[in-house]
Amino acid sequence: MRMNTLLVSLLLTITGWSCKSTAVQNQPATPFTGKLVISEICNHYVVVLVSGKLDPALLTARFYDEKRKSDYSNVFTVESRCNFAEAGISEGDLFTFELAAADYKEDCMVCMAYYPTPPTRLSIINVKKINP
Repeated sequence: MRMNTLLVSLLLTITGWSCKSTAVQNQPATPFTGKLVISEICNHYVVVLVSGKLDPALLTARFYDEKRKSDYSNVFTVESRCNFAEAGISEGDLFTFELAAADYKEDCMVCMAYYPTPPTRLSIINVKKINP
């Protein structure tokens, strides 16, 4: 019996059918639409989800920005700041994006200035501006 359990575990691992428990991996591959609502010093970006079904646990339900005196719903902080900066998105722009894999890492330098952003952070890829 123990040999059967080991064999099944080995087969699941080899074929990629092993259990993975990250919310990002369970999200659909279709692009989402977002709007950049905050773009601040040192690549601090905050995005409002405009369309697409994203696990609510990956979003901050409400966030208030003191500088803009604005309240935002269903937002996240962009974790992949360097990749996002290269996309040329400006505050107010609509864009499509996909979620990066859970193990996505950037290797770039960013400054350490602080700007308050929502606690939820997502790495996003394939960022494409919608409006000209």
